[in-house]
Amino acid sequence: MKNKMVERIDLNIENLKLQLDDVKQRISLCRKAGLDTKIVELKVMVIPSKIEMVEITKDFKDVQKISNMLNDAKNEIEVVEKEGLNSKK
Repeated sequence: MKNKMVERIDLNIENLKLQLDDVKQRISLCRKAGLDTKIVELKVMVIPSKIEMVEITKDFKDVQKISNMLNDAKNEIEVVEKEGLNSKK
């Protein structure tokens, strides 16, 4: 039972890393377009160390917290992207 739980957490961790990479790419594109990405960059800054910690602890609550942080960052980058689209109109 324990191994299945650890496997699920490991899959969740990999998923978090993929989501983080996606957010970072979107930040980069926005920055290159001259958009202000400071807020989302600050939100993302702490996530890699949190992922490293959860890789050690294997605590599902921490996985959920990181997931929430990533969702918050995704929402913020969507706002930045929309502002960029609106400013081009």
